[in-house]
Amino acid sequence: MKKDEQIRMLLHPEDYTDEQLDQMLEEAHINVPDANEAWERFVSERRKTRREKFSLMKIAATFVGVLMLSGITYAAIHFIGGSSQKAQEPQTVITDSAQRPATKTQPADNNSTELKTVVYEDTELATILNDIAKFYQVETVYKQEDTKHIRLYFTWDKQLKLDDIIDLFNKFERFHITRENQKLIVE
Repeated sequence: MKKDEQIRMLLHPEDYTDEQLDQMLEEAHINVPDANEAWERFVSERRKTRREKFSLMKIAATFVGVLMLSGITYAAIHFIGGSSQKAQEPQTVITDSAQRPATKTQPADNNSTELKTVVYEDTELATILNDIAKFYQVETVYKQEDTKHIRLYFTWDKQLKLDDIIDLFNKFERFHITRENQKLIVE
């Protein structure tokens, strides 16, 4: 039988006798898969996929755990070690006065020969530079009046040289300080 005739028989079996249909089925040689074998193959593939997913999940969980532990360790070291570094390194931060309320500045004891650290919290640049200028016996000149009112958080280590302090201030982008002989020029 031809394939066209077999297709017609499949679509309209009511038009054919049982003998004709049986003859078509015998000639077709259709391979019927073994259901048990197919089911076993499906179950084994599913188990294999589950094992692979579980392995990937274990690797991901291990990675996340190590990452979290590293972060906690870093934070602890930074928190504990940061306290001792704050006393050693001068740190500066520019903030706008609207962000934090004004707080009291620790007064600089310029008459003393002690070289102690002075901390300025939310203090105007003019106040900080006046104290520094008195200590190093220099004059401060401002090119713009607005620059005097920039508020800073600044730690001044009196053991530093004046040029080192100027370099610290020049890391800010809102103003620039240059030194000409005994003058600090603030632009």
